[in-house]
Amino acid sequence: MTTRFDHRRGLTITVIGAVVGTLTAVGVGPVAASPPEYTSTVVASGLNNPRGVTIGANGRVYVAEAGLGSGNAQSGAALGLGNSGSITEIRRANASAPRQRVLIGGLPSAANDEGQGPEVVGADGIYAVGSKHKVKLRVIIGAAGIPNSLYGHAVTVRVSSRTVKDIADVGSVNLAWTGLHRNDPWAPAGQFPDSNPYGIGRAGGKLYVVDAGANTLNRINSDGSVSIVAYFPNTAVSDAVPTCVAEGPDGALYIGTLALADFFATGPGGSTVYRVDPNATNPESLDTVRQVATPWATGFSTITGCTFDHEGNFYAAEMFANDVVKVPFSHPTSGRTVIGTGVLTLPNGVAVASNGNLFVSNMSTDVTAGKGSVVRFSPSH
Repeated sequence: MTTRFDHRRGLTITVIGAVVGTLTAVGVGPVAASPPEYTSTVVASGLNNPRGVTIGANGRVYVAEAGLGSGNAQSGAALGLGNSGSITEIRRANASAPRQRVLIGGLPSAANDEGQGPEVVGADGIYAVGSKHKVKLRVIIGAAGIPNSLYGHAVTVRVSSRTVKDIADVGSVNLAWTGLHRNDPWAPAGQFPDSNPYGIGRAGGKLYVVDAGANTLNRINSDGSVSIVAYFPNTAVSDAVPTCVAEGPDGALYIGTLALADFFATGPGGSTVYRVDPNATNPESLDTVRQVATPWATGFSTITGCTFDHEGNFYAAEMFANDVVKVPFSHPTSGRTVIGTGVLTLPNGVAVASNGNLFVSNMSTDVTAGKGSVVRFSPSH
């Protein structure tokens, strides 16, 4: 069933001092970037925990905002369930005067406290499909197991009508699966059942979701059912925590991991990019599901977003390294370029336009309202 969300309801944040739903100019000029062959420009600001970024066939950039939990623009993030999540559209994102508006407001947003203050989950992953005049956004809402809600669900946002349609309950499937395997020797000790669907992408015309809690790769089937096609193994310290999925030049899926516990326990370099051949897996075989993911590139630090450009280069946003790493597809172990050092703080999603411009969500985890932004990195050559 399609649910229409009033883009003014349940969303009190002010975006660049404008009324929600209207376009506003972003008058922020270029700032320094690293390496020097890139210049950076803020193309959207005033965002609340911006996460995934995608580019539609209409050339516009879309960013998922996890929101503020039960908080608002005055209080910032607050513990509990709320409707402060949103999708922001950025028009003229490659031009000198980009303009932004809240496309959809009132999306689910949840904040919990794990001992270090509120951590917000909500609209985390986003992926654009469709033609120039019929852009649709596939969005994954984080968390799971909250009855009568969209938490843990994948939804479709129709840009033209600004409506939201529920398409699959990924979280419930993964909660059940991890509960079934909670005592298996390969499961992270004491952490199952768990589910937090986080990243979304498409390959071969099919939709895929990675679950940072269940450590799984899911396929959403045409009838709305959900299949588990890959599991990502534990690291030496904890579990993998997959966060993003992108289709590579070879048609395979490439999945980046956060591996946050490794980062704080042993330092940088513990995150991995896995390759999954969607034609080589069998959801009915646990052994296949557990073995189909193979390491493609290692040595990353807390990956939260990933994508490929039109030349086949891979990009990984490293949240706690505060940068984006560009990796040649044919040489994943060498020739890497680090982008955004000194500019980015807690980046999350990354998307690349056909002209080579990168769009990266910035300040993706913050309890203060309106601290997030999207930064454009433009090659200077």
